[in-house]
Amino acid sequence: MSTKVKKFPIKTVLSIVLNVFFYLVIIFLLLFAIANMKIKTQADIPHIFGRGFLSVQSGSMAGSNKDSFNEGDLIFVKVIKTDSASDYDYKVGQVVTWYNVGKKEFWTHRIVEVGSNFLIVQGDFVAEMPGRAYDPERSDNNPNDYEIISKSEVKAIHISTWGGAGGVLDFLMSPVGFPLCIVLPAVLILIFEGFILIRNIIRYNNAKMEAKFKGGKPEDLADLELEREKIRQELLEEMKKEQEEKD
Repeated sequence: MSTKVKKFPIKTVLSIVLNVFFYLVIIFLLLFAIANMKIKTQADIPHIFGRGFLSVQSGSMAGSNKDSFNEGDLIFVKVIKTDSASDYDYKVGQVVTWYNVGKKEFWTHRIVEVGSNFLIVQGDFVAEMPGRAYDPERSDNNPNDYEIISKSEVKAIHISTWGGAGGVLDFLMSPVGFPLCIVLPAVLILIFEGFILIRNIIRYNNAKMEAKFKGGKPEDLADLELEREKIRQELLEEMKKEQEEKD
């Protein structure tokens, strides 16, 4: 038994692709907006449903551990609520994020020792250098090789990494990248979708009127032209009102 493969017109495929891209952009913008609405101060991590994201700005966590990451990566974190940060069950080996008040930036390093109300953390890059790994059994650890933070300072726990995506996020959040890669495509797609909608409405009304006046008298054809002009005027008025509402 022979079968035929149904072929879709290029216009149909292009329309589907554009629609999918359009809705993906809308979803991304919505999630991005919601995540940033959670930010009240510069010490807050953008997040939604308790999951946040940060772009890696240095190579301090570059290493051989399976959860090490490099400069330019994008990390996903579980945000810790401020009122429960002190009571969280921290473990040696976890990677935590806190806000460095002096540097005014987020730092993310690995826990190497858990105290009663403090954590000692160290970056993987330094930890893998000969003789510089923090050892809780030693009393001569170099204080320049690790940090001591209170448990209440912890903002988030590392979950996963998207290699190389941090640079993309930084560009998208920049004054040039956001309008160029997010706003402009969204506007162009909206204009295209609006054009297709208006064209389809006109075609539908033309087909309906032609079916109504098919085989009619000359005066009927004149009425057809008047009806078409009326519809065009109504469409223009609706578009004008929508534009005024947007403005």
